[in-house]
Amino acid sequence: MIRLLRFLSWRHLKRHCLRTSLTFLGIVLGVAVIVAIAIVNRTLVSSFQHTIELIAGKAVLQVSNGESGVREEIYPVIRDTPGVKDAAPAVEGFLPVVGFKGERLFVYGVDFLADFSVREHQFVGKPFDLDGALDFIARPDSIALTESLSRRLGLPMGAQIILATSRGARSYTVRALLKEQGTAKVFGGSFALMDLPVAQIAFGKEGKLDILDLTIEEGHNVEEVKSRIQQRLQGAAQVERPRQRGEQVESLLTSFRVGLFFVSLIALFVGFFLIYNTVSVSVVQRRREIGTLRCLGMMRRTILQFVVLEALILSFLASVAGVFCGALLAEGALLSVGQSVSNLFLQIDLAKSTLTLSELLLAFASGLGVSLLAALYPAWEATRVTPLESYRQTAWSPRSQRVFRATVLGVILLLFSPLLLFISPPGLGEVGKFTVGVAAMLVFLLGLSSLSPLFILAWIKLLRQCLSRLPFLSWNEERLACDGLSRSPIRAGITIATLIISLAAIFTIAAFVHSVRGSLLSWVDQMVTADLIVSSGARTAGPMNVPLREDLVPGIKALPGVQVLDLYRLIRSTYKGRPILIESFSARASAGVRTLPMAEGNGTEALQQMAAGEGVIVSESFRSKFGKRPGDTVELPTPSGLARFKVLGVYIDYSSDSGSVLIDRSLYKKIWHDELVDAFDLWLAPGADQEAVIRKIKQDYGDKYQLFVSTHRELRDAVVNIMEQSFVVNYAVEIIAVIVAIFSVINTLLASVLDRTREIGVLRAIGATQGQVRRMVVVEAGWIGFLGGILGLIAGTVMSYHHVVYNTKVLTGWTFQYYYPTGFAFLCLILSVALCLLAGYIPARQAASNPIVGAIGYE
Repeated sequence: MIRLLRFLSWRHLKRHCLRTSLTFLGIVLGVAVIVAIAIVNRTLVSSFQHTIELIAGKAVLQVSNGESGVREEIYPVIRDTPGVKDAAPAVEGFLPVVGFKGERLFVYGVDFLADFSVREHQFVGKPFDLDGALDFIARPDSIALTESLSRRLGLPMGAQIILATSRGARSYTVRALLKEQGTAKVFGGSFALMDLPVAQIAFGKEGKLDILDLTIEEGHNVEEVKSRIQQRLQGAAQVERPRQRGEQVESLLTSFRVGLFFVSLIALFVGFFLIYNTVSVSVVQRRREIGTLRCLGMMRRTILQFVVLEALILSFLASVAGVFCGALLAEGALLSVGQSVSNLFLQIDLAKSTLTLSELLLAFASGLGVSLLAALYPAWEATRVTPLESYRQTAWSPRSQRVFRATVLGVILLLFSPLLLFISPPGLGEVGKFTVGVAAMLVFLLGLSSLSPLFILAWIKLLRQCLSRLPFLSWNEERLACDGLSRSPIRAGITIATLIISLAAIFTIAAFVHSVRGSLLSWVDQMVTADLIVSSGARTAGPMNVPLREDLVPGIKALPGVQVLDLYRLIRSTYKGRPILIESFSARASAGVRTLPMAEGNGTEALQQMAAGEGVIVSESFRSKFGKRPGDTVELPTPSGLARFKVLGVYIDYSSDSGSVLIDRSLYKKIWHDELVDAFDLWLAPGADQEAVIRKIKQDYGDKYQLFVSTHRELRDAVVNIMEQSFVVNYAVEIIAVIVAIFSVINTLLASVLDRTREIGVLRAIGATQGQVRRMVVVEAGWIGFLGGILGLIAGTVMSYHHVVYNTKVLTGWTFQYYYPTGFAFLCLILSVALCLLAGYIPARQAASNPIVGAIGYE
């Protein structure tokens, strides 16, 4: 076998260097995408866990209640629970550094006298003993920075650092420097320590704690201690191991990670057809070699092994290269994904991406597995013909039964694809249902691709009829191009199938983004009707903004032109152990100007009932995940304990797919003991000067509170920018899929030219010019591009509608309106033809440059 590979395979690969290189690069790109997405998904998960473990220190249990917080008076109750050895309270969060654009500092407020029992903070210089801690605590503007942050910002000991807090910009003095060890390593060294009361004031969390880290006395069972604490809390907080907190955070990213994995499957699917095409062409072009080997006594089994092994060796080498390319691609993808996660979910400290054994196994399993599947059928075809038939030198003339078999397979797959949605096993979760939906899409795509040979023959028949009726011109080159396609519908069908898959994938993503954008903007227009939105730290409420106190209310309300002022608050909480959002505003204050897009129930009535404190309104994603409908009750953990609320309606909300609960601000303040504000919504009086109001707000409060004053238009643009950022990786993967598809077009046309060398030579001998030969091949490429574009758009339309209406619904609970991107559809068709025409240039030039005598003597 080694000799066969060395003398036959190596010689064939060198003779067809360009085609071999294109196939090699196609596999490299496909494997690289799979590896990059796997690294990105693993890094996201491990980064959260690593950050939580570093901050937790020696803690075995943690008491928390999301951003709702834990009342400070509970601290002694937990500390005195039998079995608890040490209890370290803390508050935490991000604060922007004033004067350093984009710099955000993770501030950890601790009780220094209790915290050293749980975390080991290493300080630069003299030991930070009891006297040092007391001196640090005695001065309420003290802050400790990491060494690297101190160097990067030029803030040595004694320097002043200004942070944007809930009370506005405040100055703190650097009185200690931390070595980047343990907790101080999180967020790339952008970490600071404060005394607990000072941090509580900075975050506006007076009387509240974010977390209590606990260690357990020896001899006590962790689960028993956990149960005792939970009984004492009576629903006012949750007790969990640090890893469980990490798992909660991970669940926020489920839909994001699943979406990335879905996109990577497309690249693998495209690679399958490229390899199949290459191996099929290679088998046909070496029929004489195979015939010789069969005449010399080689068994069918050995021929099969030879063809498959050749494909696997090429795939193995390409997979090795794909692993390294995937690692590089992951570095760039993590930058984009990290920004998206920070904007949409929460701040993340991305760990450095590393290549693990799991990614290596995935790379070779995908590369070699797809190559094996793609090579089996062509290899089996090579063993089916007799030695004499193999030895005869003929051009590739596919059997009609192969077209028939492909057509039957295509019809069966098209009929089976919708059945998958109905025969899927009951009890599947969101990810399971999404997986079945994706499988149905891929089966449909495979079915339509299998019909490509039939569409080619029908298209050629139609073209011939049209060309015969067109006067004045002979259309000889076009007729010959039609002959070339009709002679090899299977091979050309594989290329068109590759185009179909690539274009369908791109169109699906484009239509999905178009639908998401349209639905989001429609939602923003209905949900956020304010003329101006005032916030600190970021334009949109979420992980990036700084909540403020109500101190600004009297001044803003008194501004000339301000008719209505409402206060909006957004916090992260949990329900049944899963993360959710709690949103609040004053339904009574904004009753005459605010609307609420509803999925179930009457919005006006629901807001009136909510203003009266009769219950809450839940989002459709909350309904989807927890099965709650109007009339049901929900029990939410609050700082006051478990609180029961009646569900008044279901509203449309795209702020989080984890689920949201909307409550009136007065009831929220009473139960959650929280008066912070994420955004001030302003409705101006008719005829008011909007620019004058903006200038006045910035003049009076802008610098002190680091405010963003956004118009309705600017808020819409910010929402669209965040959405577009989250799809950057998807776009990159789809571009790679198109590149692989173009490789397949070049591959097919090169093989077509080689098969028709003698025919082209005869044409040249009877008077065809080089220009006519080039035009014939380029026109053939154009037909492939046009037919592939049309079928790709058909497949993309069906897939995108299914993805928007079904897949997204089952995974996130969101209902998006489907918006068809008509302009993009025409662009896809034009690009498909244009790229195929460009891809046909190299084979066309090669066909035209073959010497006539050598071409006629070929074969």
